[in-house]
Amino acid sequence: MKKVILLTMAALFAFAALAYAQTVPADKLQIKLNEAWNVKPQTQKGVLYNHEPHIKALNNKCDSCHSSPQGATKIQVQGEIKGANANNGAHKFCWTCHDNTPKPNKTPGKTCTKCHTLPK
Repeated sequence: MKKVILLTMAALFAFAALAYAQTVPADKLQIKLNEAWNVKPQTQKGVLYNHEPHIKALNNKCDSCHSSPQGATKIQVQGEIKGANANNGAHKFCWTCHDNTPKPNKTPGKTCTKCHTLPK
């Protein structure tokens, strides 16, 4: 009986440790393109998106990105974000601002791994 209790406790501890390691920080929103836009297979890692600096940069104008002034889960994207066209639409959405926003000490150009950081 003691072995069963000990094994159960060990399993619960291991599960809790794994769950903690997978936790996304509270100030970040995890975007999984393959789930949101039904892209299969996902060839890049997921994007870990921090919402707070975007809110500040756009002066709390939610409709700069979202389909309503109050914000929502739907974002405004030019082009289709389904199937084979999903990558183009999603990239156009992000790159609209990120290609035109000067950043000190940043190398110009696009590097996939700067945004695509989550495990597959």
